[in-house]
Amino acid sequence: MPNRRFTWMRSAGLLIICFIASVFLTSCGKDKLEFSFTKLNSGISNDLNHIFFVNDSVGYACGGDRYFKGDLLKTTDGGFTWQDQSTPDMIKALYHLCFTSPDTGYCCGYDGKIFKTFDGGNNWQYMQTDYYKPLHSIFMFDGEHGFACGGDGYKSGYILNTSSGEDWNSDTSEVEYRDLHFFNEVEGVMCGYGLILHTDDGGVTWNYTNAKQDFFVALDFVNEHTGFAIGYTGSIWKTEDGGQNWDRLRNSNIIFKDHWYLNCLAFRDANTGYIAGEGGCFFKTTDGGESWHVIDHVPDADWKGISLVSNGGFLCGTNGAIYRFIE
Repeated sequence: MPNRRFTWMRSAGLLIICFIASVFLTSCGKDKLEFSFTKLNSGISNDLNHIFFVNDSVGYACGGDRYFKGDLLKTTDGGFTWQDQSTPDMIKALYHLCFTSPDTGYCCGYDGKIFKTFDGGNNWQYMQTDYYKPLHSIFMFDGEHGFACGGDGYKSGYILNTSSGEDWNSDTSEVEYRDLHFFNEVEGVMCGYGLILHTDDGGVTWNYTNAKQDFFVALDFVNEHTGFAIGYTGSIWKTEDGGQNWDRLRNSNIIFKDHWYLNCLAFRDANTGYIAGEGGCFFKTTDGGESWHVIDHVPDADWKGISLVSNGGFLCGTNGAIYRFIE
């Protein structure tokens, strides 16, 4: 006579196997999209951390070796060719770009270094801030007013502000910050290790929001109300009240689901957006982040930056990779 306990255990084991298989098949059965990818010659082998297009033709990319060299590139022909705009002062990696007009732009990087151009990148003015930690993000309203944030090692962070574009005031924190966005000179949002913060007094005070449980690495707002945030370990969040409250669209990575390690995002409008990250992961949404389509046959790189242009955009990442994608 069969052992009933053994029979029950075998049946339970089969049910568990079927459950795991069904979850796996479900996660692999997502709708996939095909984009056309074109590899572009950046002329460098260091990582590129950010890419920013002023229009369909003119764009910039920055990166470098963390301790030894900063790389700054410019294209005027839609990415087909790139010119090196690095200066002798760019001796450490660069992390982020921001342009307030086709000619006026800023770039920030390691050791609290900030660079400014008034002539479309032909010349860059070097400014050294007081805090020698990585600056991960810079946001300028115009050529003179703006903020920057950074930090290192998860527990060391700082935020800067300027009203001249040259002199920067700093405030330190025990949390590393990664990205920030301001709607005007008083209201803004900032994210970092385990938190998203909101200010309504120009950064004098910051209020915790309900977003937590991830290392938040990037923000993107389509208007003063609607914005999105991503965490490195796969969570996706959305706000519709200017960053004061957040809805979680996707949890951080958990067992039995695809693991996403995210670095960058860009939205065309409240419905259409893209996120990218490590291991060539690249996704698109057309319903405001409720669902995401896997982009198929993406070149293998750890993507660190994304910038949109008409009918597609650009990705940049490890080992100097720049790709143009067309939908």
